[in-house]
Amino acid sequence: MEPDLIDPRTMSAEVYRLLAELRAAHGSDRRRLKDQYNQAVQTYTYLATWGLLRLKAEELAMTKDGWTDIVKIFFRTLQKLSNTPNLSGTGGLVTLSNQSSMSAETYLGLTGLGLKLSREFAFWASAIYADVKAEAEQEQ
Repeated sequence: MEPDLIDPRTMSAEVYRLLAELRAAHGSDRRRLKDQYNQAVQTYTYLATWGLLRLKAEELAMTKDGWTDIVKIFFRTLQKLSNTPNLSGTGGLVTLSNQSSMSAETYLGLTGLGLKLSREFAFWASAIYADVKAEAEQEQ
């Protein structure tokens, strides 16, 4: 069954599941968990300021695992929800920057969906990373 984008639970459930799995995979590494929390709550601001293309470029340039963890699952989720191939992975930069295969309207639509998705990441991060939230915010 295809995801129902009209049902707001589709995006929420997917983000919750992915963040919970990511959290469980790195449960004993507090530094990485704090980085994951920070990136999850900061993705919206970055995306709103710089856009999808620059966020994708940052994913390729980032060296902190906790930060890349979130951006990678962000683009995998955006790809899945938008049914747009080749957003995740190294080919995503080409996909987003290729003006002949992606119109400005499509790019802007993906950006809008990405902003909504990033708000879900921030919301669920506060719940899933509640035990590291205060520590992570103090380090900011």
